[in-house]
Amino acid sequence: MRKAGDLINEFLREGKLKDNRSDPIGSGAYGVVYESDSPGNVMKQGVAGGFDNDFVQEANLQSIAADMGFAPRVAGVERFTGGIGDRIEMEDVRRNFEPVQAIQGLYPADPMFNVRSSQQMGQLALKGVRLDDRKADNMMQNKMTGRPMQLDFGIADRVTAEDQVMALADATEDGFRAAGIGDIGDIFRETVYDLINGGQINEAMDIAKQGFSRLQKIKQVA
Repeated sequence: MRKAGDLINEFLREGKLKDNRSDPIGSGAYGVVYESDSPGNVMKQGVAGGFDNDFVQEANLQSIAADMGFAPRVAGVERFTGGIGDRIEMEDVRRNFEPVQAIQGLYPADPMFNVRSSQQMGQLALKGVRLDDRKADNMMQNKMTGRPMQLDFGIADRVTAEDQVMALADATEDGFRAAGIGDIGDIFRETVYDLINGGQINEAMDIAKQGFSRLQKIKQVA
């Protein structure tokens, strides 16, 4: 049985979070982001009728990216009955990161930023993570270095075997296209997918890694 003091503290905390939620940092169809009651952190909370997402899996995938410097560090996950109102507490990165300059609010405008983004996506693929919601609204960039940071892992999954190879190949192709060598990207992707379709998964992964190694060497776009 919980003590009366614990219940009072929980009530007061929820009141504080409710106030913060009424003045959100950002919001969308599936959730809202607002300041946490812990200084230096923010909350991402699902909303009723929003995307049916597993916040534990999302936090786990984000933690993999955070260890690589690609996402805010996760402080914890809170779950509620029926999954309504589940929330992730994470690092507030706004001190060092800023919104991404984008075309039509969706596509990052800087080609080199997109190359670096694809390099990160490829590194995540090598860790067995595929991220399918890489858009400007879900990203920030370091104010000093321009390094991309992903804020939302709601549409992401673990991948193995051919799915992992495809995730790496797709990220590499996107990077080549951003670097202005889309023709090479097309040939590369077709080669990898042909090997996959032929059941040569190991060979496909070898080619995918070779292509990604080349992408990682790109430091600037003419």
